Amino acid sequence: MDLPFSQLTENTKKACSCSAISIFFIILFILTPLSQFMLTSMIVKLIIICLLSYTIYLNYEQGKYMKILSQNSQSNEVQSQINMNIVCNYVFSLFIGLMILFVLRTFF
Repeated sequence: MDLPFSQLTENTKKACSCSAISIFFIILFILTPLSQFMLTSMIVKLIIICLLSYTIYLNYEQGKYMKILSQNSQSNEVQSQINMNIVCNYVFSLFIGLMILFVLRTFF
């Protein structure tokens, strides 16, 4: 698993885009009167769940890669920064998981 840094930044861009699109759809189709259209709302909710799940997958893959980078790091400062990024990655994944639960709750 020897990803170049450009691949790591591309995955970060994908995760950010997916989460931004999901938040836009949540606001548009769950928190507005557009939620009254049942079929459209259900389809968009499924798309939101897929996007958020993909974001969690990307975060998981980046976390694994950052853990490898942390173990291979020579400097203590760089290692502590990477470890902090890993913790932030887990916190971000937790909040994405909470958003998935919020969307699932709107089904019922």
